[in-house]
Amino acid sequence: MSSDPAGASICCELDAAESELHRKGLGPICGVDEAGRGPLAGPVVVAAVVLSHRRRVAGVRDSKKLSPASREELAAEIRVSALEYAIVAVDHEEIDRLNILTATLEGMRRAVESLDLRPALVLVDGNRLPKFEAEAGEEWRAVVKGDDRFASIAAASILAKVERDHIMVQLDRRYPGYGFAGHKGYPTVQHRRALSEMGPCPVHRRSFRLDYRS
Repeated sequence: MSSDPAGASICCELDAAESELHRKGLGPICGVDEAGRGPLAGPVVVAAVVLSHRRRVAGVRDSKKLSPASREELAAEIRVSALEYAIVAVDHEEIDRLNILTATLEGMRRAVESLDLRPALVLVDGNRLPKFEAEAGEEWRAVVKGDDRFASIAAASILAKVERDHIMVQLDRRYPGYGFAGHKGYPTVQHRRALSEMGPCPVHRRSFRLDYRS
């Protein structure tokens, strides 16, 4: 685990923000985040995490600010220490049918509903919430830059990112030549070149702009 003092400070701030909510007498708090809205291929993955406020995971922060090795290590710790978590993948076909925003919000709803432990407060990274009837006693809040503000959202960002990276490595074996294991489906130069030479494969999102010929 990184001994970066700045990272440790950020982790403490995230824990403190969530602890303040617990001190207000709220029940279980669930953090929700996604990985994979921007790629041209593969699923969008959503995680919902209910952390224990008595058993902290040191080093949790926004997954984009962690190395792949740190994310893997933290994801393993989160799975063990969390009160509960759920991970949902919404595949490319559903993304094409619904659009990426709606598919992401639907994944968030499914992830939270997959939990056996019903949260009192659901903190969702971003500025949009799924449209559905929340259960009695359950409050949902959209939190802009939530993975920088609350530990449970940061933990969800880590689980979602690690799970999606694993999926893209598997898809790289199934569809070689596109480089999914490296760029994870994002529109890099390598990916655009592969699309130009090979055309899209079955897991590319047809609703996205895939013609990158120069």
